[in-house]
Amino acid sequence: MINDVYAAIKSNDKVSKLFRTCPLEILDGIEVKNFDIGEFNLFQGNKYDDTYVLVSGKVKVYLISGGGKEVVLDVYDAGMLIGEQEAIIKTAYSASILNITRVVMLKINNRNFRKWIDLDHVFASNFIYNLSEQLYHLTKRTERYSLHSALEQTVTYLINELQTGDQITRKQLEYEVDTSYRNINRILQILGQTDAIKVDRGNITILDHAKLYDVLRNGE
Repeated sequence: MINDVYAAIKSNDKVSKLFRTCPLEILDGIEVKNFDIGEFNLFQGNKYDDTYVLVSGKVKVYLISGGGKEVVLDVYDAGMLIGEQEAIIKTAYSASILNITRVVMLKINNRNFRKWIDLDHVFASNFIYNLSEQLYHLTKRTERYSLHSALEQTVTYLINELQTGDQITRKQLEYEVDTSYRNINRILQILGQTDAIKVDRGNITILDHAKLYDVLRNGE
């Protein structure tokens, strides 16, 4: 089992860096967990006994109201911690978690996680940095949701993703834009009519980034 843990840690640079100074007594208690899409579910308001490190894949962090309205706070990828804040203050989850791709996780008992922080000062320093980074991204996302229209959120996301060179999908927009699926379709149709983008089977190709900037400047 420990060999599986080492293999998972070494499979990703961010994860490897996170565990670089982890004490052996903590490593001995870690488990590797694999989940298909939608199998990894943690719910706001519930308490859990373990903290997780995401090795591969993506999970969404979201809030859901009593009426069923969902707001995505963030999308995590490899190297992110899940449940670390709740483990430290020993409380219920403040948000829900769901994996949106197949994922590999490292599961650490909360007691061992807190012990890891106490024993490993390098990790404790990285942990503070990660928490600060999460807070920053959450603040920026809240700003987007509160101050910008769905059209502005969509175009800004498309422009930012253009810089990464990654494939953009309609599904990703659901996690990044605070609006309904129907409104996303309407916005994509508007952008398609301007020949700024092309949508093919859920995949979005940017044809003219200058036209995207024009939409952002001029509005709908």
